Amino acid sequence: MRPLFNWSIFALLLSASFISVPPLTNTREALVGSWRWQNPRPQGNPLHAIGFSNERYGIAIGRDGTILRTSDGGRNWQSVRSAVNTPLYGLALRGKQAWAVGARGIILTSRNGGESWSEQESGTRKHLYAVSFIDEKKGWAVGVEGTILTTNDGGERWRPLASGTTKHLYAVAFSDQQRGVVAGAEGTLLVTSDGSLSWQAHSQSETRNLLGAYAVAPDRFWVVGWNGSILHSADGGASWKAQPSNSSSHLQAIYFINDQYGWAAGADGAILHTTDGGASWSAQLSNSAQSLSAIHFINAQQGWAVGDGGLILTTGNGGERWSTQTQGSQEMLTALSFVDARRGWAVGANGTILATEDGGQRWKAQSSNTTANLRAVSFIDPRRGWAVGERGLILRTTDGGANWEIKPSGTELSLHGVSFVSAEEGWIAGESGLVWHTTDGGESWQEQNSNTRFWLETITFVDKQRGWAAGEAGTIIHTQDGGASWNLQESGTRRWLYALSFANERSGWAVGEDGLILHTTDGGQNWVVQISRVPSNLLGVCAVSERRAWAVGLNGIIIQTTDGGATWLRDESGTTTPLRAVTFRSNSEGWIVGRDGVILRYAGVGPGQLRTVFKRS
Repeated sequence: MRPLFNWSIFALLLSASFISVPPLTNTREALVGSWRWQNPRPQGNPLHAIGFSNERYGIAIGRDGTILRTSDGGRNWQSVRSAVNTPLYGLALRGKQAWAVGARGIILTSRNGGESWSEQESGTRKHLYAVSFIDEKKGWAVGVEGTILTTNDGGERWRPLASGTTKHLYAVAFSDQQRGVVAGAEGTLLVTSDGSLSWQAHSQSETRNLLGAYAVAPDRFWVVGWNGSILHSADGGASWKAQPSNSSSHLQAIYFINDQYGWAAGADGAILHTTDGGASWSAQLSNSAQSLSAIHFINAQQGWAVGDGGLILTTGNGGERWSTQTQGSQEMLTALSFVDARRGWAVGANGTILATEDGGQRWKAQSSNTTANLRAVSFIDPRRGWAVGERGLILRTTDGGANWEIKPSGTELSLHGVSFVSAEEGWIAGESGLVWHTTDGGESWQEQNSNTRFWLETITFVDKQRGWAAGEAGTIIHTQDGGASWNLQESGTRRWLYALSFANERSGWAVGEDGLILHTTDGGQNWVVQISRVPSNLLGVCAVSERRAWAVGLNGIIIQTTDGGATWLRDESGTTTPLRAVTFRSNSEGWIVGRDGVILRYAGVGPGQLRTVFKRS
């Protein structure tokens, strides 16, 4: 039995991408359609760095080439289309000039405050994690396997330096033209006092990964890392002393506005503050459990922090109170249902239910009265809907979700699929081959013999008689009599099937592990493998017609076909976040949900909306 996600472990593994980056292409392949963010806003990709040139103008960067800019202190964030779709990790600002570095040696620069970006030649294909400039000309970048680059002309030419180490380097900071520090894996500390002509390794007992660094003229350095590590040097790196953080969180970033006032941020929403140069640190309440990757202050009062799920935090009182500049839920979303082009619902982890009445421009949370994970949802009109989930949970609403009622199921088995064809009649599928049927709107349920004990992930009906369910070990079952009898269909695979969808009683698709796509044109009597050209698990599928369908999956994969599956082509998703489900009301009205609260809406064929300004309500 293989459930799709372990909610906590899956998120933990994904968060490790900060220091372990899979090879990604940095050029955009020819794509068919594009999608735009609806939740969270301004977007939901993890943010890895943020910087402000003054109290109004700021830039944030992150995964999948994400670049955001603001000209009003973050009240409004504008999404800027990047020249790349690789992760961007490090950011440096000098006035209106900015540099961003990322995976596979990417270096981008902007000369107009982040409005437009161009690529610089780094001379390396190694991942770069941090960048530091002391003026508009002189800068450094660091990355994997001891990589250190420097430039004397604003990045027109970058050249490599000998670091003397092969350890991954995660942070770099300079206090002036001569003095700088680099921090990295397993306690690596490199110091220079001659403008990086030479680097001296500093031996110290700390062997934890060091992830952030900051320098204050003339000779004060701080570095932070795993398990609350904070190291300080008051003599240009000649000697180092551990400072008590009173925290066990992995710290990823540190920032000082002078030699006394500073902040550090890291995992689990941790923010620390000092007013005495780090002799003592106190915790601040971020009101978030998301990992924070960067922090920036422009004075003793105004600051920002960014992190996972696109989170942007701000403070106007030195961190006594932090508030979010990000809107929307960031809970995992697993399923959605629309009854027309405006009204829809999405469900997910911890009892999350979101609803929209305007096609997704605004999503509002509804009270589910449960913290159980919800797996599927089905609405048959704007008022009546059902949701199911773990531990036998069944929810029902008769007023569009204003009130959700928990209905007794009498089982602890996980329920994964639900399909209603009328206000009275519907089916549920789940663990151990469970299939249930109701003819009274879910007041009572009768077990049906599914003829399988395999886990069923999905169920769909095209009318009161004809339906299909699929799941573990390539299982597909079919009924032509409303479930009075279920018969196995030969799928030709033992791979896990996560979703299926039918355009009518004949034409349908099933998707699953390793990019598997199965297609039938005869109601499932024969299932034929189609070439998806993607290696990732496909988790959701929607058949719009006999010729047109979309499928979604891990790594932000979105593919579509317009010729019945003879060819499948990639859409531009703008994210590598796992996508769980997709639905369409027409060829142009579609939505997708996924991890971290992701909701995307179809933007049509072509490059889509290059810039979108998201305003805080």
